[in-house]
Amino acid sequence: MPTAIVLSEANLAHELGYVGDWLDSRDFNVQRIYRDEVTDNFKFPAADLLINMGSLSSVATGYITENSQREIDKVGHWISAGNNYVGLCFGAQVLAVALGGEVQRQPLVYKAVVPLDFTGLGTQGPWVRWQEDFIIKAPSAVIDSRVDEALLIFHAGNAWGVQPHVELTPETLERMAIAIGVSESDYEPLVTALGTYSEQAQDSTSALLDHIWRNLT
Repeated sequence: MPTAIVLSEANLAHELGYVGDWLDSRDFNVQRIYRDEVTDNFKFPAADLLINMGSLSSVATGYITENSQREIDKVGHWISAGNNYVGLCFGAQVLAVALGGEVQRQPLVYKAVVPLDFTGLGTQGPWVRWQEDFIIKAPSAVIDSRVDEALLIFHAGNAWGVQPHVELTPETLERMAIAIGVSESDYEPLVTALGTYSEQAQDSTSALLDHIWRNLT
């Protein structure tokens, strides 16, 4: 039975949603680690996969805190040791910076439910893109999906970055929006749009993660 570590906040962007469904269906033993446990002396335990989830923290240029830098360093050490990594949203941004790349803060938060073109898999999603920080560069990485203004999915060796929220279901999206104080008028159109395509989004998440896992193992 493969083991997956999931790093996340304790009570925000911590629900696994479609990613949890995939982990269950592939018989992973899941160990949860929360960011407040990641101190200077912390070391990730051995595992077949580390999944790093979203956060309100930032690794954008000029916004990196001491805790964010610590996480960048820990992830950099993990992947340089040859361990498998999948970063989702903030986790993808952490990976980009660990690779020597750049994340930039945007003047407006981007919120949409959109399909993405993925090299080798065709059109996938639609998934939620909800981000204030855009991945601009990820040196040495292969770019699997991008738009003009940002990198969306990329990989470098044993590490993958996935900017869209491929884990979100309509229900977990609504709970996340409420938790961060977003008005109903602002999040309801996204919940409705994701609900319309929820089965397609779930299938696309499974297809994407299967593709990644095949390329890691």
